[in-house]
Amino acid sequence: MHQDIDGFYSWAASDQYGRGACGITGEAEQAAALLRQALESLAPGATGSVQLVHLDRYASNPSYIYGAIVLRLRSATTTVANG
Repeated sequence: MHQDIDGFYSWAASDQYGRGACGITGEAEQAAALLRQALESLAPGATGSVQLVHLDRYASNPSYIYGAIVLRLRSATTTVANG
């Protein structure tokens, strides 16, 4: 079980059509891999990021305190040549 010593990693991706995916994991590498996988399933030009988060232990309802963005990605746009 992750003990929240260093925090967790939030990842989120979305495209221009409002589709997207997000999640929380205890490992930075896993967050990056899940972000890349999500971007591959979205429309070209989709964007996403991985952000450091910590549990807010003083909140009355479980919630996260969001920190620095540690990774930003954009999926490649594709063009079709007429010809």
